[in-house]
Amino acid sequence: MEHTEHTTTAVHTSATPTPSRTRTRTHRWRRDTVELAAVFVSVTAADLVAKVVVKGHDGPVLLAASAVALLATTLFHTWWSHRQHLHGPPPPAATEIAPTALWRVRATVEDSPAGLARVCTAFAEQQVMIVSMQSHPLPRGAVDEFFLRAPHALSGTDLAALVTTGGHDLLDAPTRIV
Repeated sequence: MEHTEHTTTAVHTSATPTPSRTRTRTHRWRRDTVELAAVFVSVTAADLVAKVVVKGHDGPVLLAASAVALLATTLFHTWWSHRQHLHGPPPPAATEIAPTALWRVRATVEDSPAGLARVCTAFAEQQVMIVSMQSHPLPRGAVDEFFLRAPHALSGTDLAALVTTGGHDLLDAPTRIV
């Protein structure tokens, strides 16, 4: 059984601003400035449209056509967003979930096209879910570390066979995580 140690970092609450706090404040001011500029552009565009509507001889017709177009767009969007729920695939049937176990597997692999894909395909064929995966580069190849959720029926030997079938070489035996 392996033990993984978790570390936490303390948050500094000093009164002096840190460089990251200053950067965050600057970022907020930039974002606020951009939003304010967008509001000014929107107000200017609305003013221009209002002047065209009021001074043009087709103003009321243009205003009514805009309202109809907005209403049609709203109705279409509402229909489209609800349509997928009505005509989508049926919900999955309530099935009993098979018991699973967590495993840690470390293996080396040569850098080759589709090397990782072969291992993932082998896992998928046996209903093994990859919870987490990290790749640690080496001068030749890499060490891939997988955290897997596998059916209880699969043993460490079965997982080792899946990994080696995919082209990886086991670094150590698969370890069940309790």
